[in-house]
Amino acid sequence: MKIAWWQLDMRVPAAAAAAVEAQLLDAGAEAVTFLEGDDSEAVFDEGDIWQNSRCEALFAADSHSETTLRNLVRDNDWRPYAAHFTALEEQDWVAATQAAFPARCFGRLWVTPSWDAAPASAPRVLHLDPGQAFGTGAHATTALCLRFLDTQIRGGESLIDYGCGSGILAIAGLLLGAGQAFGVDTDPVALQVAAANAERNGISAGLQLALPENARLPLADILVANILATPLLTLAPALAHSVRPGGWIALSGILHHQEAEIHAAYEPYFDLAVAQHEEDWSLLYGQRNTGV
Repeated sequence: MKIAWWQLDMRVPAAAAAAVEAQLLDAGAEAVTFLEGDDSEAVFDEGDIWQNSRCEALFAADSHSETTLRNLVRDNDWRPYAAHFTALEEQDWVAATQAAFPARCFGRLWVTPSWDAAPASAPRVLHLDPGQAFGTGAHATTALCLRFLDTQIRGGESLIDYGCGSGILAIAGLLLGAGQAFGVDTDPVALQVAAANAERNGISAGLQLALPENARLPLADILVANILATPLLTLAPALAHSVRPGGWIALSGILHHQEAEIHAAYEPYFDLAVAQHEEDWSLLYGQRNTGV
């Protein structure tokens, strides 16, 4: 096999994504892509505030060797990111990347990247390309939340997207008819990405974005939180008290074995329905009661 490319794969925390991307490009990477972490990523079982992204960087083999790339990892202290290398033959990498992110349908809503299109009959289209922040619709947790929003939004609702990442859920809610949306994330880069995606989809006026410490949130008709089990447990009282009586909550980023603990934390506040599942992931949802 004639090696044409070296692919460097790493698990990069969201807070470091922008810096790592700049360093890779400065080192001569031909392409840098951030993807949603796959289901085997151990961070989902631990207490990280936000999951790692899978970072893929391509280097031309005629100007880079495995040794030079190992030195790059060492010099930038990327070894904690589980860096590894793969030798690749020549192929159309643009086409390969685009094939992994086709247009997808979630009830009334299509999510489409710039290289694909929804059917002409699609009632609502959300335009979004993979980027630094989590949320493209490709991951099961995002898909579960998008389908939940499709069933719950009828028009005029207030929506909180807690842990908004790319802003996909807040933007989807507005396109489906929500009256206003509020996106909250601990990562300033995610908020920038979400703002850009909102502008691209023409709904900037309806979306407010903030870090948690700066957020001034109303009582919402609907709150979605696609984060992780540990922060969901910690935030249970705060999220519950951000939903009006009779309003709805949807929680994802939950592995099946974590369901019972999350259910117990939110049951005092919500009448929870039977969980929905996709692949290894769960969505817990329910209606706010008036008891607590």
